[in-house]
Amino acid sequence: MVRIAVVGGGFGGMSAAARLAKLHHDVVLLESTDALGGRLIGHRVGNTTWQLSPDTVTLPGVLRDLFRKSGRPLERVLELVPTDGRRHVFADKSVLDLPFGDRAAQHDAIMAAFNGSDRWSPWLDAMADRWDLYRRSSIESLDPPNRATLKALAGRQRIAKRPYKELRDERLERIVVDPFILDGDHPMFVPAFLAVHNYVERTFGRWRVDGGMPALAAALITRLDERGVDVRTGVHVHELRMQGDRVTGVITEAGTVDADIVVWCGSRVPHPVPEPVGLPVIPASRTLIRLSADAPPLPLDVFSHSNPPVHLWSDGSDAWTIAHQNAEDPLIALVRVGLDLRPHVIERHDVSPVELVSNGAWGWQWQGWRTTSTRPSTRFHQTLFFAGANAHPGPTVEMIGSQTAAIAERIGKA
Repeated sequence: MVRIAVVGGGFGGMSAAARLAKLHHDVVLLESTDALGGRLIGHRVGNTTWQLSPDTVTLPGVLRDLFRKSGRPLERVLELVPTDGRRHVFADKSVLDLPFGDRAAQHDAIMAAFNGSDRWSPWLDAMADRWDLYRRSSIESLDPPNRATLKALAGRQRIAKRPYKELRDERLERIVVDPFILDGDHPMFVPAFLAVHNYVERTFGRWRVDGGMPALAAALITRLDERGVDVRTGVHVHELRMQGDRVTGVITEAGTVDADIVVWCGSRVPHPVPEPVGLPVIPASRTLIRLSADAPPLPLDVFSHSNPPVHLWSDGSDAWTIAHQNAEDPLIALVRVGLDLRPHVIERHDVSPVELVSNGAWGWQWQGWRTTSTRPSTRFHQTLFFAGANAHPGPTVEMIGSQTAAIAERIGKA
């Protein structure tokens, strides 16, 4: 049996701890706040909870694998519900309701909205091999892709240029580029191969946990208890304890926690590991609103591709999250594309990028293909592993879950 310290009680830390405990390791999970769950539990004001990021996932197999390899299968604990798709609204007020998980349905929607023309489907069809290579070399790998792989992915091409050249339609280009803008990236520095997320949505769909992300957090907390993980909240980990080049534990304000292996899922890189070369993501502002019962019916996922772009989503309640660049009031920006929610807003809260960053990490800005190798990722003599929003391969639930799976596989059974 190996003593493993997992630092960070968000999705990364909980998924890593549950997997490793099932492999019969002695696992202690250390979380600096008073509760587990991290961003999964949402942002609560009064009696209402808003999700600061869309509460849907692609690659549902990542969650199924997590629950199956940490205890009972997912279907015995949670229900995954497929979502209908996303509404795209453009500056000319045209609308595209783009379904997920069905190529034929996407083709029909594009044909109907774009006067019988569909450049979108053939463009995505060509991404099958690229997605397979990216999945194997990055998402499911402990280490970032090497130069040869990045060359095969055409890593030097930028998402600001390639989609427009191939799609030949500004509206389709905006579908590809605008999500990166709201994620805090500049399209000139984002590798074009990351457009494969559109292929993934079409192939695997997007899925919502019945009960939302808080239900996923609650299920993982239960799983940790079932696996006998030693969970300690309110513990601030300051740095790693080293013996030569080997990690032997973590140092907290209450003392040292011995460990043969450390899985670091915290929002900051621990001393004495060098800080990554790069810039942290500054996320878009969030405006949190509640709508009255007489509000116009909307899909649960709406993206306005005006200037500036605006993304809004809901879990099916009256609570809506709006991501925007704070260039103007997002409710006014939505009016320009024909969506006036102002008369129906019964509660509103604005969350600045500074507040978002102070509550946790959002990953690292893309600065070209080299970003794949600057995020924390490498093993440190097989005693230190990184996962979570600030680590390789990225901050989404699917990427974090794939990374903790790779870590558990590398460490192996006790």
